[in-house]
Amino acid sequence: MIGKNGVARAEIDWAAVRRRIALIGENREVSRAAKDAILTERARSLARPLEAPTSRTADLSLVTFLLTGERYGIEAHLVIEIGRLSHFSPLPGAPPHLVGITNLRGEILPIFDLRAVLGLSRRALDDMSRLVVLGKHRAEFGILADATRELTALASSEVLRTPPSVSEDARRYMRGVTQDALVVLDGTALLEDRRLFCDLEDEARP
Repeated sequence: MIGKNGVARAEIDWAAVRRRIALIGENREVSRAAKDAILTERARSLARPLEAPTSRTADLSLVTFLLTGERYGIEAHLVIEIGRLSHFSPLPGAPPHLVGITNLRGEILPIFDLRAVLGLSRRALDDMSRLVVLGKHRAEFGILADATRELTALASSEVLRTPPSVSEDARRYMRGVTQDALVVLDGTALLEDRRLFCDLEDEARP
């Protein structure tokens, strides 16, 4: 091709350009579902015993998430999976902390909102809400999160005492806080609390 100034110009291969742009887009675009799957797999990996001691005694592996702008962490070995809350069914007459139930691969799973349990301000659910599924050996219930964050490992000694300003009701579910304001929840306390137990058979009876 000859330009206006008479100099020969190489013809642009627009098909190749489009392929390169598409490839860049594919490399950059990671779906939310894929991110959740990666986070779940890393949580399972962190939950496994370490094969060899490290220089830092990191004996706590935590999945971290956001609730009303604050960072929370819960033991990774109690996290069955992390997903996106796509749909749920409210239960008539349920307490404020019981959002409803959802179908998790054929199993009925109760969904709880820890904001009501921890005395935090609540907002309407939206399509960005995440579901952190907890259980010791199987999925027992899910808790809502505004967003899931990174996995972290720290030493128990880094968890400081819960501030006295926190209510007694909320303190029972907390192991403490770290210097960088990560609230470490007590997953076992949550799983063993009768208030977070939902007898779905009783709910189904007329």
